Amino acid sequence: MRYRPSRRRSRWPFILLGLVLAGCLTSLTVAYAYETDERISYRLDELQVQIYRLFNAQGETLPTPMAAATGPISTQAIAPIVDEENIPTVAVVQPTATLEGPTATPLPTAAPTLPPTPIPGAFTLTGFRHEYQKANNCGPAALAVTLSYWGWQGTQADTAAALKPVQADKNVSPIELYNYLTTIGYDAYIRNNGTLETLKRFIAAGYPVLVEKGFQCEPNEGSGCTGWFGHYSVFTGYDDEQGIFILQDTFRGPNQKVKYADVLRDWRAFNYLYVVPFPASVERDAQVQALLGPEVVDLEQNYRDALQRARDEIPTLSGQDLAFAWFNVGTNLYFLKDYEGSAQAYDEARKIGLPYRMTWYQFGPYRSYYFTGRYQDVIDLATFAIKSTPKPGLEEAFYWRGLAYEATGQATLAIEDYRQAVTQHPGDVEATDALRRLGLVP
Repeated sequence: MRYRPSRRRSRWPFILLGLVLAGCLTSLTVAYAYETDERISYRLDELQVQIYRLFNAQGETLPTPMAAATGPISTQAIAPIVDEENIPTVAVVQPTATLEGPTATPLPTAAPTLPPTPIPGAFTLTGFRHEYQKANNCGPAALAVTLSYWGWQGTQADTAAALKPVQADKNVSPIELYNYLTTIGYDAYIRNNGTLETLKRFIAAGYPVLVEKGFQCEPNEGSGCTGWFGHYSVFTGYDDEQGIFILQDTFRGPNQKVKYADVLRDWRAFNYLYVVPFPASVERDAQVQALLGPEVVDLEQNYRDALQRARDEIPTLSGQDLAFAWFNVGTNLYFLKDYEGSAQAYDEARKIGLPYRMTWYQFGPYRSYYFTGRYQDVIDLATFAIKSTPKPGLEEAFYWRGLAYEATGQATLAIEDYRQAVTQHPGDVEATDALRRLGLVP
């Protein structure tokens, strides 16, 4: 019988099987790292954004306002009535100082005052439990770090579950932080026009301060961090001799030292806004009011002072800093109910150039343009924000664009946007109310 050599079996099926198994293992490893390592999850998300923007090119600044947008757009539709006082990112402004603003607790006839005492040249609070933030989670993470000082045992997982059920949500507003605090036994004051002395005074009195400010990625932070963002940091100490504040920063790490001048530069982008959380009690409320002072406790006066500061800064600034000052003029005028002046100030800011992520965090332009009948500007600006990222997570943009669509008779598009807002943030009050107003189930 003639010998017949056996055919050598091909190795390719085994090679392919090995590649498939290696791919699955790599995918599982990456997925695990994404869920457990905050730095990796952030950088993977940012890489996705960069790839998205490569194929969906947009500028690095917000689009400039429509050249013809000098008045309301004519439409046969009736604009939906929006009770601006109930918008959660809008603090209630009353003609008297009988309300403390974001809280609805009546104040004493006269805010108590503490005798003036010299602020020490250096002071540092301790006892914070640091957390590095997960992607888009600086607000919940910074709040958890702040509350750890007061003995709270939760983490950013707890705060995020209540504040932003969808991980892609890009922003948690100060008023959302406040509303959450009131459900867990805490209180807070949200104010604008903060100064270096404001921060020092609270820190020296034993109160860490949560500050919303601009954040510019540094070259050494890698490709996962690019451009400008809004960011919360916890201010926990200062040193006049060194000219620095000490920050607990959920992205860069604990005990970051930041120069006074850099704090002011970054803070300008958010109207010098700050939040002072504290365990709810009559005694602490009185102490915080005293540290604020009566002109700051009076929310309307606080906005008037912030407006004057922004106007005073305008002649001294240029470039993006000037744009931020004009933006602050718009924000303060809006809260003081000068919608036309506010819209014009936002126009000036946009002409100079604002970071494209600006409306991820601050929604004043939507409001002012809406209340002056500039619905197409609302639509264009919100659409730009929504298209700026592969995972929008911007329920505010969908909500305001929905209002503008509804005001221009585009009910189907409005309903789609309201539903998107609820999808982006389940339970969103404004979008839910809008759907119910139209007789629909959210």
